[in-house]
Amino acid sequence: MDKNIVNIKGTPSGLIFYFDPMETGFGQICAALEEKLLHSGDFFINAEYVIDRPNQFSAEELAVIESILAKYHLTKGKTQPKEIPNDESDEMIYHTAGGNSLLVTKSIRSGQKMSIRGNAVIMGDINPGGEIVATGNIVIMGSCRGVLHAGAEGDESCYIIVYNMCAQQLRIASHVATVPQDAGSSPLKLAMVRDGNIVLTDYIPAQFREVLPFDEEEEQEA
Repeated sequence: MDKNIVNIKGTPSGLIFYFDPMETGFGQICAALEEKLLHSGDFFINAEYVIDRPNQFSAEELAVIESILAKYHLTKGKTQPKEIPNDESDEMIYHTAGGNSLLVTKSIRSGQKMSIRGNAVIMGDINPGGEIVATGNIVIMGSCRGVLHAGAEGDESCYIIVYNMCAQQLRIASHVATVPQDAGSSPLKLAMVRDGNIVLTDYIPAQFREVLPFDEEEEQEA
C-alpha cells in the first residue's frame, strides 16, 4: 500500500495527520490509516492529534477517520500543534536534524512527555518527571533526571547517550534499568543492550564503533 496516502508528523505538542485524498479513494485512506496505526503498537497511545486540512473531507468521512483514531486511543486536540519555532520562552525549538531525527534545543519540563518517530537529539536537560520516547536512538547533551525510552518499537540495537546521567529510568525496547550511583567516572554515558540487559558505560568515542553494529560498506566509505 502507498505509504504516502497517510503521513504522521510528531511535534512537541501533538501529532499532525496528513492525508492525500486526491490520488485515492476514501476506503484506501481508511485502510492505510488502520495499517499505520496497527504497526505503531502503543507508540501513539494517549497522544493528541489534529488533522491537516480537515475540510477536504465531508463531515461523515471526518467522523469515520476520527473514530479510527479513537479506536487506537488517540485524543483529538483543540489547537493545531506548532511546527515553526517562535521567540516565546516556554516553547521548545525543534527541527529535523538530518535523516530521521528531531533536534530539540530546549529542556523538557517536569511532567512533559515527548514521543518521536526516529532519533531524538535534545540540546537541554530532562527534568525529573520529564520523558523522552523515541523509536530510534536518544542523545541528551545535558542532564537527564527523567525517563528515557529508546527503540520504543522493539529495536534492541538502539542506544542512549547522555552527558550527565541521573535518569529515573532507562528503557531500550522492552528492557528496563535504573541508573546506579557508581555508574563510572565520565560524565558522558552510553546505555545499550548486551546479552538481554541494559549496560551503562562511559562513552569513549574510540570504543563506540567497536561495540555497536555497523554496516561493513559504511565503514569502508568512512
